[in-house]
This record gives sequence, C-alpha cells and structure tokens, in this order.
Amino acid sequence: MSFWKDARVLVTAGNGFTGSHLCRELLNSGAHVRTIVKPSSVLSNLSDISENIEICPGDITDFDSLMQNMKGIDYVFNPAAIVPVNLARQFPQKTFTVNGIGAFNVGYAAMKNKVKKMLHVSSCHIYGNVSENELPLKESVTPIVGDLYAASKYAAEIYLRALINEGFPIVFSRGFAIFGPGQGPQFLIPRIITQILRGEPLRLGNSLPTRDYSYIVNIVRGLMVVLEKGSSGEVYHLSSQTERSVGQVCDSIIQALNVKVKPEWNLTENRPLDIMRLFGDSSKIRSLGWEPTISFEDGLDRTVAWWKKELSVAI
Repeated sequence: MSFWKDARVLVTAGNGFTGSHLCRELLNSGAHVRTIVKPSSVLSNLSDISENIEICPGDITDFDSLMQNMKGIDYVFNPAAIVPVNLARQFPQKTFTVNGIGAFNVGYAAMKNKVKKMLHVSSCHIYGNVSENELPLKESVTPIVGDLYAASKYAAEIYLRALINEGFPIVFSRGFAIFGPGQGPQFLIPRIITQILRGEPLRLGNSLPTRDYSYIVNIVRGLMVVLEKGSSGEVYHLSSQTERSVGQVCDSIIQALNVKVKPEWNLTENRPLDIMRLFGDSSKIRSLGWEPTISFEDGLDRTVAWWKKELSVAI
C-alpha cells in the first residue's frame, strides 16, 4: 500500500505554483488533501481538483487559523513563501514575516496538533555566490546569505530547528530552478515563452548566468519522497544536476516553439546580488529512490502547450 494512501495531508498555499502541483500529485497517490489559502486568493491553479480537496481560508502569519486548520492532519508541507526574489527584495518586512515567522508558525502549530512529520520547502538561494570548487552544490556547503530573500528562507530553517530540538520531526528540501504549467510570467522560462507567443521583441538581460532547471512534477514527487523517507533535521537537494545558461535555456525554448526569433541580449545587465552559477548535487535524495522522470525537453514541451492554451495562441 502507498505511504500516502488515505493519509491526511495539509499543504500551505496550495493555490500557488508548487502547492497546486503538490496537491494534485498527493491526490493521485490517494491522500486526503487540505490546503490553506489566503482569503480572496485566486484559485485558478486548483480549478481541476478543487472539488476533490479541502480548501480552507487562512494565513501562515495567523497562528489561530493554522491551529484550527491543522486539526486531524498527519503530514504537513510548507511551500508558502513570498517569491520571486525581486518581489521579496521590494518588501523586506513582509518577506521576513511570511518566509521566516510564518514558517515557524506552521511548524509550531503542527507540533501542537501532534502532526507526525513536516517538510519545509527552502531554497538553493541561501548559498549565494559560492566558489567554483564547491559546484555542484552539496547540502554540506555553508550558506552565504546574499540578499533579503535568502536571509528569510535561511532564517526559517534556523527557527524550525528549535522545534526539531523539542522532538518534532521536520525535514528540509532545497530546490533549484523549477518550471512548468501555472508558473507566473515573471519567471524566466514563462517570460520567454509568453513574449514569443505574443509576438513581442525578445529582450532579455545577461545570457551567461547558469541555473539547474527541473520540471515541477519531478520536484513535487521529490518533496513527497523527502517527507516519507527523509530523516528529521536533514536537508535534501532537489535538482537535475545539469547546469544550463540563460542563453541555452532561451535556445531550447525557441526550438520547442519551432520559431525563428533572435533574442536581444543586454550582457551588461546584472541585478545587484545576482548569483552567476547555481546548480546542485541531488545524490542524497536519489539514494532514497527519487529520480527525475520527465526530461527538461519534455517539460518544456508541456509548458509551451499549456501557455498556448492559456493565451489561445496557435503557432
């Protein structure tokens, strides 16, 4: 029998990009899924499964709502956070409240409700600009917090370790770059796709920074493996272990769309505190049985198809 069969699982921010895909995968595995979403939130990412999950109004910064919504839950996933990085930098106080204190609230409410285990979704951004001899990144690399977003995510890990010390089992994932249907157009891959589909000039920044891209379904399946099999207090990387530059990603999207487009690069454009190279070693979670099953290219095709439908574009 599947570990998730009839398990009662709570996912914070289930209407978000990661949360919605996680809710869907948990449902497919036989779990009973409850999600906390902020009142008046857009629920379009859950439209196909909204009748099959329990959607509860709440906020991870509101401890009382967490206590109420945590009743009867076996396992908790906490992907709720302020992203993307640029947005987090614009609202530092809110970012620390949600990403840091909010994460602690989730853990504390889970512990008080005698939840069996929790997974907190952290981020590879906490590593900052590391030396090249530390790439690909292992979980043992010491974080070099470089900006507000990274600080808020690392703070959450530190806060939650206090609960681990009290005996509450918490595991951590640090994901690298993810993409797929439902991701906001402010992120690189959907931004390129939507610009091309709309016939807009493809104007982009620096083509040289590298990232480690994984399709979202691979990632949420990895989150489930981490919670099921991971050891309390341990960190697990979820990554493809493949380094791709922004320029290479752009070329792959153009190929997936089968169009002739010449991007306009601004090689001098670098945002302050940008990380130039970021890719990870995920052998630790692979030793527990996780392997990505959807290739980067297949994931791009699925993402392109979703955006064509979303924008009602035939190309």
